[in-house]
Amino acid sequence: MSTVLHAAPEAEPPSTTVSAEASCEGQVDRTMAMAHLPAAAHVALIGHHTLPLLLALLRHGCGAVRCLRPGAPSPDCEAVDLAWIVNLQGDGELDEALRAARGRIGTTGRVMVEGAGCTCQGGLSSIRDHAAAAGLDVVAFDHKANRLMLAARRHLAMAA
Repeated sequence: MSTVLHAAPEAEPPSTTVSAEASCEGQVDRTMAMAHLPAAAHVALIGHHTLPLLLALLRHGCGAVRCLRPGAPSPDCEAVDLAWIVNLQGDGELDEALRAARGRIGTTGRVMVEGAGCTCQGGLSSIRDHAAAAGLDVVAFDHKANRLMLAARRHLAMAA
C-alpha cells in the first residue's frame, strides 16, 4: 500500500507592491483634500523615491506631474498648484527643496512636506523654521500622517 501526500498549495504572500500602491493612493487622496485641490491639479514632487507617488498622482487624474531632485538643475520653472516634498536627506536638501517649491507655487499654490521621510536634524519643528526662512508659512498640520502644509507668506499692511 502506498501513500501519496499532497501538499496544500502555498498561499502567496501579500504583494508589497500592491500595499505600497494602496498606501500612495491614500496619501494622494488625503493630500489633495488637505490642499483643497482638484484632481487635475499640477504637482511637482521634490525629493527621492518619488515614482510611487508620481504613478498614484497620475492615476488620481492630475493634469501634470513632474519629479525634481533637490539641488539638481531643472530646465523648467512651470507653476504648480502643489509642490510635494518627500524623502529628503538632511537640512541642506530641505532648504533647496523649499526654495524650489517656493519658486513654483506663486501666491496661491501649496507646499506639502512629508516629515516621516525627512532626515532633518530637528524633525518637523525645524521644518517650520526652514520654511519661514524660505518665505513660507505653515497653514495646516496633519498629525496622523506627520506632514506640514505650507503656503507663501502674506505680508499684511497695517492701516494707520
